[in-house]
Amino acid sequence: MVITLLRTLNRRISFAIALSVLMHAAILWLPQIRLPRNEVQLPPLTARLEPLPKPLLQSVKSEPAKSVTSPGSTASAQSTAKAVNKAEESAAHHLFPNHVYLTFAVYNGEGGFKIGNAYHRLDINEDRYTLKAVKRITGLAGLLNDEQTIQTSRGKIINQGLQPESFMEEKIINGRRQYLKTTFDWAGQKLRYSRGGETPLIDGAQDSLSFAYQLSQLSMRTEIIPLAIFDGKLLENGRLEMYGEEDISTPMGKMRALHLRKMHVQGETYFEIWLGLEYRLLPVKFRRVDSSDKVTEETVISDIRVADE
Repeated sequence: MVITLLRTLNRRISFAIALSVLMHAAILWLPQIRLPRNEVQLPPLTARLEPLPKPLLQSVKSEPAKSVTSPGSTASAQSTAKAVNKAEESAAHHLFPNHVYLTFAVYNGEGGFKIGNAYHRLDINEDRYTLKAVKRITGLAGLLNDEQTIQTSRGKIINQGLQPESFMEEKIINGRRQYLKTTFDWAGQKLRYSRGGETPLIDGAQDSLSFAYQLSQLSMRTEIIPLAIFDGKLLENGRLEMYGEEDISTPMGKMRALHLRKMHVQGETYFEIWLGLEYRLLPVKFRRVDSSDKVTEETVISDIRVADE
């Protein structure tokens, strides 16, 4: 009788394990389901993106053989300078599309497996803008971890580009909600927190969402680009280092992009960002790197829709 009970117990355990494996396999191989969004869906937008002039922007960190300062490169230097001028003119004449809807795939580390999706939506009405991002991260089969981050940046469109007036961030991790709101008081030159407290506001400061779009309005003439960014906790007067043009792989195919990286000291976390050179310098790739230089998360463009009306 004991032997019979053991056999029955073993069969039940084996059946439970087999059923669990089949369920996980079915979930992992099911077609991708888009995350639900409560707001009104955008109608299909007409892609009317205008490519920046070619040859595209050159970084001053190019290899010596390609450096515009190498002997005999006067003509190349002049050509590059003209391209930079034309690129900046293009950005100035077409500040932003009135509507931008970007979809990203989120991966675990560099070249890792997909762990979620992110959506960015930019709407401009005269001199006002609203920029919203929703990122959803799930664990294996959605059972181990579930994290959603909603960021909203609102403000004005000025001659220099975006000027944030408020930044809100809501995080929902396994059902637990965290909320933060920050006000950019430009008249009083203060950054004010919803939970109390304030800090001096730096001219041209951006929040952790708007900065990615503000980059298209900054000069690309120098190797180092100063930009103050509020990351949700601190306002840092940071600097971005330009790494030049690169071909990046995306679900949309190969794409030419301008690579920038936050300058940092050893042992400090940082980020990298790529701007689409043929897509009005819109952000097309993000990378988060930890203090040991390990890529922890990579976000890559999978769809671009814009409209100027």
